[in-house]
Amino acid sequence: MDQKIMLEALLGKTGIRFDSSKIDKIFSYLELAYEKNRVINLIGTKEKEDIFIKHILDSLSIFDDKILNPGELEGKRVIDIGTGAGLPGILLSILLPETNICLLDKSGKKTSFLKEAAEELKLENIEIAKGRAEELSRKASYREKFDIVIARAVTKFNILLELAIPFCNINGKIIFYKSKKVFEEIKDHGEAISKLGGRVEGLYSVKVPNLEGFRAFLVLRKEKRTLLKYPRNFALIKKRPL
Repeated sequence: MDQKIMLEALLGKTGIRFDSSKIDKIFSYLELAYEKNRVINLIGTKEKEDIFIKHILDSLSIFDDKILNPGELEGKRVIDIGTGAGLPGILLSILLPETNICLLDKSGKKTSFLKEAAEELKLENIEIAKGRAEELSRKASYREKFDIVIARAVTKFNILLELAIPFCNINGKIIFYKSKKVFEEIKDHGEAISKLGGRVEGLYSVKVPNLEGFRAFLVLRKEKRTLLKYPRNFALIKKRPL
């Protein structure tokens, strides 16, 4: 099936208002990411068709009434932790110009690409932050300052919890893109989620077009402030995860 038809069909189910300009920007981003990926390792997937299906369509599968409704994002602050090539953050920026998007990554090469892409695509609602999550979330301008915290393809679950939850404000959402392993992870780490100030709101699975299996999403809700002792330094998080 034609990629444009696939993209428009997926977006048509989400409630997002889109036009030819937004569609063109998504495909311009695909071209930018594909070309840069030939020079530096932005994305593990090398073929353009695979990047489109495994990364762009997969990233957009977050838009589901049970997971993330576009209507709840207007005027809100979103942070995409460990964004890499900007997935899903750049796509959110393109589709939701009234939403403030922060893309966080520790890699200078990747954040340089993100700045180039944001400039090329004329994205004005985007902030590129280079740094480590466990350090930035201790800064007043980042700690508990985001309504939505998103992480896709980032580190082990027990480590990710401590990196992500401190960014989220009270009553905000933390959304993790996960595989079927999440069912076991939830069972093992419910106490850690609570200790960091969150609770499990829901676990959902969606079918991504042209992708085998299913994509799982874990949605957490921030109920109380994260204790100031979290996050710890990364060596300790890794050595003694909660």
